[in-house]
Amino acid sequence: MRGAQRVGLLGDLDDVERLAVRWLRHWDRDPEGQAALVTSLGMALGQDRARNVSGVFADLMEIGQQFGRRQLCRHGLYCDCLGADEAVFAHIVEAASNGETEDAAMLASLIVRPDMALCFSGLAAEFGIALAAFARSVPKHRRRPMPSRPSTRESHKAADPRTLH
Repeated sequence: MRGAQRVGLLGDLDDVERLAVRWLRHWDRDPEGQAALVTSLGMALGQDRARNVSGVFADLMEIGQQFGRRQLCRHGLYCDCLGADEAVFAHIVEAASNGETEDAAMLASLIVRPDMALCFSGLAAEFGIALAAFARSVPKHRRRPMPSRPSTRESHKAADPRTLH
């Protein structure tokens, strides 16, 4: 699957892009991790805004699922690799949140049908602006606003020598 092909490392991304990838990885896979992300966001930005941002992200994922060209490929929850699809998604969120509407819409057309690209990038902008506010509120030494320990399922996978990531 080309969308999962490693194109870099999470550490290569800025804070907003890295957070976007973390949210994408936890979505529909790890309810506890997803809840922890929302809780962290709520502690920094307030519970109402955190719920709103979570709803925006849900809408973003719904648009992606309904109008996507294909399912997005994602790496494991705690993998340090950055996949091609994840990189495109992260860059859409970053570009959109910086007001680069045309660039974000062009990139979004790689993920969703062209007629839905502006809608997708608009939601990505709202999501990214909240992530940027969150990133500014977190001390720089803290790299991951997520649970520090993997879920039981992920811990089991990491112990298996056949699992690369």
